[in-house]
Amino acid sequence: MPSSGYLAGWRRGLAAAVAAALPWAGLVMTGDAARADGWSPPPSYTSTDTGDGRYSVPLLRSDVPDISVERVPAAANDEGRDLYYMISTTMHLSPGAPIMKSYDLVNWEIVNYVFDRASIGDAFSLRNGQQSYGQGQWASSLRYHDGMFYAVFNTNNLGGAYLYRTDDIEDGAWQRTALGRGLHDPSLFFDVDGTPYIFYGSGGTSAVRLNADLTAITQDYPNIFTANNYAGQPFIGGLFEGAQLYYIDGYYYAVIITWPSGQGRQVVMFRSTQLLGRYTSAGGVNTYEARGVLNSNGFAQGSLVPISRPDGRTDWYGMFFRDTFPIGRIPALIPATWQDGWPTFGDNGVVPVDGLFDKPIRLTPEQERLERQKSLVASDDFDNDAPHKAYQDERWPVTAEYPTAEEVAPNGSRLDLVWEWNHAPDNRYWSLTDREGWLRLTNGRVVTGDYVYTKLSNRAELAWFEEARNTLSQRTFGPRQSVETRMDISGMKDGDVAGLAAYNRGFSYVAVKRAGGANTIGVVNRVQPFAVDLDQPSLESFVPGTAVALGDATEVHIKADLDFASPTGQLWTAFYYSLDGLAWSPLGGRVGPQTLDGSLAHFMGHRVGLFNYATQQTGGRVDFDHYLLSDTLTAQGLPLDFSDLDAAIAHAGTLEEADYPPPAWAAMRAALGDATRVRAGQAGTQNQIDAPERALSYQLARLGVWKASRPELPVTATALARCVAGKAHVAVQARNDHDRPVAITLRTPYGERSFVDVAPGGNAYQSFNTRATSVAAGSATVRVTGTVDGASVTTSHTAEYPGVDCAG
Repeated sequence: MPSSGYLAGWRRGLAAAVAAALPWAGLVMTGDAARADGWSPPPSYTSTDTGDGRYSVPLLRSDVPDISVERVPAAANDEGRDLYYMISTTMHLSPGAPIMKSYDLVNWEIVNYVFDRASIGDAFSLRNGQQSYGQGQWASSLRYHDGMFYAVFNTNNLGGAYLYRTDDIEDGAWQRTALGRGLHDPSLFFDVDGTPYIFYGSGGTSAVRLNADLTAITQDYPNIFTANNYAGQPFIGGLFEGAQLYYIDGYYYAVIITWPSGQGRQVVMFRSTQLLGRYTSAGGVNTYEARGVLNSNGFAQGSLVPISRPDGRTDWYGMFFRDTFPIGRIPALIPATWQDGWPTFGDNGVVPVDGLFDKPIRLTPEQERLERQKSLVASDDFDNDAPHKAYQDERWPVTAEYPTAEEVAPNGSRLDLVWEWNHAPDNRYWSLTDREGWLRLTNGRVVTGDYVYTKLSNRAELAWFEEARNTLSQRTFGPRQSVETRMDISGMKDGDVAGLAAYNRGFSYVAVKRAGGANTIGVVNRVQPFAVDLDQPSLESFVPGTAVALGDATEVHIKADLDFASPTGQLWTAFYYSLDGLAWSPLGGRVGPQTLDGSLAHFMGHRVGLFNYATQQTGGRVDFDHYLLSDTLTAQGLPLDFSDLDAAIAHAGTLEEADYPPPAWAAMRAALGDATRVRAGQAGTQNQIDAPERALSYQLARLGVWKASRPELPVTATALARCVAGKAHVAVQARNDHDRPVAITLRTPYGERSFVDVAPGGNAYQSFNTRATSVAAGSATVRVTGTVDGASVTTSHTAEYPGVDCAG
């Protein structure tokens, strides 16, 4: 969700009175309200919703791997419609195991995390030479059963598998249970009698039965079926993992990813009338039959998703991901066609990249507009105004292994849900409260160059940047992404390096380095092949021709333009800097290429991060003022485009405060204030324009849903213009069609009048003297306040009147 006030700290010198001086600041309905028809906000950066009832695949344009989707039926939630939640792999990132929510299965937003930290040990905390790159939390399973939500995932280096539970998936805390052993790609499944199992495995599918309260494993069922059971089948070979189990029309189905030699990744399904197969069959024979159901462009691994239809039918879709590095593993919602008890996904098994499908769930136009604004990435103003979530209060005991309680204690700062740290942060050395409207990163330790990848057999070293603690990051999105921030570098110390990175194991970044009391900005680029033994200072030296001395400047604006499409499969990044945010200079040419690291040392999509690390001494700090996103790159050479921002501001000018709840109205007003300040000033990049537009459009879309769903007070409103003694008058009448008395206010550009206790069927009437001999056509507003089902409701109606000339 876009930050509502992302620019509160930007251009602080602009007068606060600018918004009040602009014609739209009063938000009064005027005759040119039709400008609202021009407000058609673009979709969010991670939405592939085309706005015409279709969407393209893959979805989300971002790294969302190992997906598990769960439906909560309308009868089981207080929203009165089916809700969908999705969980994914985040490995070493903190917080981890994101919970995403959708109403239409196409547009998603992050609403919670399962944990703030998966561990307080050294490996997950990037401490004492230990790290969790490529390890940590993998392949979660999300399930809803008897009012409780469950998440199960495996860890490769943190003590095996864990089961978490909560009764409030969006705002509640999760209770954690260690299962005491590793379970590869676990899938929680409740049998028809409620018995809980976890299916897991690679090369074969096994299961364990849990006790009734899901706190311990009570029985093992190894190798219920294996790849060897299907030797000779063309769709079997490689991987054979990621099993997720479903019960549909009398059959148990397992959905598994395979990768036969010489073929792409694909989906194979297995079915049996007996859940445990050979463990319950006569003679102990394998009861699961197999069929390839999707072999197209590498879409594979994920969930089946049920969709309820009004006639009682259930349609099924697959939510499978596709390797799209360097962006990552990107999910796709793919329809299924069933025949003889087996599904075929896509168009007769074909799923084109960027192919279009009809949306499976249609909402009202207002709801669809709002859904298209939701995102997995967002601009941010670092105003510490994100909603409070239970995981932010996570407590860990002080132990002999972990004596520093302050490192994990909450520090009063709340980041937007789109942010994750590179490993668990040290909360003593980052803050949103030390300086209002800024993110402060302080160096609490000095990099050593002694860290190694324990997951790799050659134990390759980490770069200094990979060793840095408290790097804050978001997902990247394709095909083009631009990120801009402003840094206050006045608190840096000699040996400090701070900046903006596009990173995986390979990385490119723009940074300020302080040496000998002087600051220099430049670009670092690390690409494959990756050496085992590193000379960290040489590896992270500036690319020749990119270094610029900053002199006595204490602030610098920096910008990273990421291009994933030139060519596809590679990331090339161009970096820029500015001292005022208006005039920008390139730092050399674009650098790259960044590609997939097949070693699985990181095995996630590229991310964009803000970082600060020390090579000589602790205590240096850098403040970041904002994080501004756009999908327009400087290299495209396009003129700055204000059209979407102007349309959003104009639409805001057509709204009536009385029509909306105060908190939603206040959030919109905050976003409008930022937008109007930007529009009244100067902009140096498209990021500075797009970020406030996205924030304002999101808030406007929220108001649109509210207004469309609220009860309306019925009234018949009419207006006319007429001549009285040579002067033009505008007469307005409103009849109360409600079954109870109401208050009515008649408003025109020539005055307003209010009436209380207008009886059912009664009229409110006023003729307004314009004191002019002519009046142009325009509109009057009729505001009605009354009660519906015991609640106070205010609605507005518009009445148009023609122009009139009384001079003759």
